[in-house]
Amino acid sequence: MKITHETSPATGAQQADLTQSRQQQPTKIAEQTLSVFPLPLFVLPGGVQRLRIFEQRYLAMVTESMADESSGSGFVIARYDKAFDFNVPDWGTKVQIVDFHHGEDGLLVIDVRASHLVSLDRFEMRGDGLLMARCRYRDHWPAQPPSARRGELGQALSELFVQHPPLAQLYPQPEFNRLDWVCARFLEILPLSLNEKEKFILPNSFPQAKSFLDTFILGQDKIN
Repeated sequence: MKITHETSPATGAQQADLTQSRQQQPTKIAEQTLSVFPLPLFVLPGGVQRLRIFEQRYLAMVTESMADESSGSGFVIARYDKAFDFNVPDWGTKVQIVDFHHGEDGLLVIDVRASHLVSLDRFEMRGDGLLMARCRYRDHWPAQPPSARRGELGQALSELFVQHPPLAQLYPQPEFNRLDWVCARFLEILPLSLNEKEKFILPNSFPQAKSFLDTFILGQDKIN
């Protein structure tokens, strides 16, 4: 299976921060005004992404996010789409920086972990070109209790992690026994259009997501 975004392991002391961050449960916080990063990515709660930052406005976004880390401000990743005003839809995923370093080319590389989905409105372009929006908590799937045994989808994801060590190392404590976590990770990396994936952001879409993945993943002889 082709991984559709750059992934590589968290480094140094930030490993502990990554583990701690992923264990925190999102809460229905009050609305916030946050910066919005338009990207051709699909990220669900609990997902970790590695991003390369080079534009000045997004370097400023990272600096501000890290400076205000104690408040958990973070920023929002929203699907890039020219069909919308400001090139993003009315929803996104709030993320927080859990690791950073400079790549061999000197560019800033950050690892971000998704905490929860948000609804977006009141868009405004800042003077430096950074998009800002009002963000309000948006429900996603109900949390599923971990199973005593790893199911078929969990086993399939575990095998995929073995095939792609850089992806696996972003998740030092994978939850292969928790079906919603497994389904979310599959949806993030499968080679589907962002529009196809977007139908699975609704709170009641988990049964449809599982049914789809049962067919897409388990209906094949193997994952390539």
